[in-house]
Amino acid sequence: TLSQISPFDLEKLKIKLMKQGFAQATVKHVLVLVRQIINKAISWGMWSGENPIKKVKLPTLNNRRERFLTKAEVGKILKALQVISPLVHDIALLSLHTGMRAGEIFSLKWSHIDIENGFIHIADPKNKRSRKAFMTSTIKDMFASYEVGKPEDFVYRSTRGKKIKEVSHTFDRVVKDLKINEGIKDPRQKVVFHTLRHTFASWLAIQGTPILTIKELMGHQSLAMTERYSHLSPDHKKQAVEGIESYFAAVETTAGDDVTEKQQGS
Repeated sequence: TLSQISPFDLEKLKIKLMKQGFAQATVKHVLVLVRQIINKAISWGMWSGENPIKKVKLPTLNNRRERFLTKAEVGKILKALQVISPLVHDIALLSLHTGMRAGEIFSLKWSHIDIENGFIHIADPKNKRSRKAFMTSTIKDMFASYEVGKPEDFVYRSTRGKKIKEVSHTFDRVVKDLKINEGIKDPRQKVVFHTLRHTFASWLAIQGTPILTIKELMGHQSLAMTERYSHLSPDHKKQAVEGIESYFAAVETTAGDDVTEKQQGS
């Protein structure tokens, strides 16, 4: 019963799961589920008391992906996908050019596509906030080449004409065949479909796009989620400080002119 579950019991569960080799993220999900169940019981008036999970330290996760693709890697992946699956190729291309998540792409309907103005309306993103993605000329041409469906039709559909629910294993097979992940042990460094979105943001940062602009284009809820790309931006801080030097030089020159004028006047 709930009255018999103690923080110590949950600590033992946490340790047991970790010893069994489960990822820290999985262990955290299990503990969070326990927390949600007990919180729901409290909110429904079925249990009164403190949630024992409050005294359990949840595993700290560091699962942010750090790797982004090089231009050469992008070229190889897209070329291989075009041969094997034009559908997966186009979905990958869209993510690379817009930073859209796989789920956002699968949810795209023709009513969300505005080729004339170059907008993609993302109506139901992960964080429940709508935003716009902007089409590059490549993406405009790609959409223009499609046979336009009804407004409520999905742009990308499975072979059965249904909504796609997950990324095709074709993408992983291509990455494996190209040996892009060969020798890499750290999961954060391995290329998966989400790496395409990460590559979009990384390339924006490298070309000097303001971090706030990247935040809006990525649809991040907080700036903290976008700041991991800041180290890729050109060193604007150094440039700013160097720019101050020119102002000081101007001040010194002006001061020197004033002294000369006073001496001449005297």
